Amino acid sequence: MGMLGQYVMVDEDTLDRMMEMDGSELMDTLEKLIEGGSEYYDIDKLWEELHVALTGVSASEPIEGDPLSEAVVGVHVFEVEEEDGFFACTEQDELEDIIAAMQQVNLEKLEPGNVTEQLNEAVKSEFAGLLDFYGKALAAGKHVIFSVV
Repeated sequence: MGMLGQYVMVDEDTLDRMMEMDGSELMDTLEKLIEGGSEYYDIDKLWEELHVALTGVSASEPIEGDPLSEAVVGVHVFEVEEEDGFFACTEQDELEDIIAAMQQVNLEKLEPGNVTEQLNEAVKSEFAGLLDFYGKALAAGKHVIFSVV
């Protein structure tokens, strides 16, 4: 895949509006939210490696109902054209289970596959950053939108 991944916190009204948007509108809205000061987490291209490390499979094959898979790629996928990117949301009431599952992960055993030690350390760092971001979203009562473009 090799595309850039980003997580953005949104409130209930924003999420409701976004559920009705197409891919280009979603991307524009996310950019405006970030520019306007909404909290976000940029995982760059490491979302795929993180998904493999946590689940053993590619993010192109998300595991429904698996909180570690959903931690990376979200829970509810937006229906958009493939060329517009990938968008999914994790609702605020789903964050607690995802955080609990992430807290059970032994970072020393986190293996993103056949990668360099430097990349392995970067994946572990992104895992910690994402866990922290989810904790902030839960505390703020926010939903999280994951986008890959």
